[in-house]
Amino acid sequence: MRAEPKRSAALAGPLVLAVLFVGGLYYVKWGPYYHRAFVAASQHSIGASLVSGKLATPPPPSVEAALGYAWAYGKSIWQAMVLGLLLGAGVQALVPRDWLVRVLGSMKFSRVALAGLISTAGMM
Repeated sequence: MRAEPKRSAALAGPLVLAVLFVGGLYYVKWGPYYHRAFVAASQHSIGASLVSGKLATPPPPSVEAALGYAWAYGKSIWQAMVLGLLLGAGVQALVPRDWLVRVLGSMKFSRVALAGLISTAGMM
């Protein structure tokens, strides 16, 4: 009888992480890119460039242009960055280390392929 609460407690962490993974990626990546695909199909454009904004040509190289780009880029990716930090911390805190090493901790092709498949969900 004591083994049952331990097992459910051990499954709770990875389940919370999976919900954070799927929900967070939908909110930050999958949903916006899904909707942007329809905008691109109807308008034949994905919007203004981060480099040139609404200008026809990019600005000349300068510290001001670099800082402007860095600010625009930071505003466009901050949610994904926060999600990445939460997921990284969640893996360390919620997934048992021995399970992680057992599943992903070898250089066998199947383990590397599994890690690669898991990572593709977060790509753009």
